[in-house]
Amino acid sequence: MRSTAQRHRTKVSRPEVNLPTEEIEQEKPLFLIMQKVWFDKIESGEKTEEYRSNTEFYQSRLLNKSKTAFKNYRTVILQIGYSTDAKRMTVEIEKITLKREFTIHLGKILERINF
Repeated sequence: MRSTAQRHRTKVSRPEVNLPTEEIEQEKPLFLIMQKVWFDKIESGEKTEEYRSNTEFYQSRLLNKSKTAFKNYRTVILQIGYSTDAKRMTVEIEKITLKREFTIHLGKILERINF
């Protein structure tokens, strides 16, 4: 018999939520603040996915109002922290998926600001 701690460590594979993407493209890009370590890994090409928790906040940013489709973002602006002169980069979004958390699949870097 496994202990309670061992049972809680077991990962349960959740199926991907299969939602369509809206046809109408968002006017503004998605804007995400992140830590420097992850920003640098994306900039170097080592990291090609960005994860965000499945909370009400990110649901409001990534899903339509009825939560039946992903918003159609073409780009994301990634920024290190909240400083006005912080490093930023604009990156293509290939797609957004949802399993346990949101996964933003990143494409090529389009622009670098304040480097």
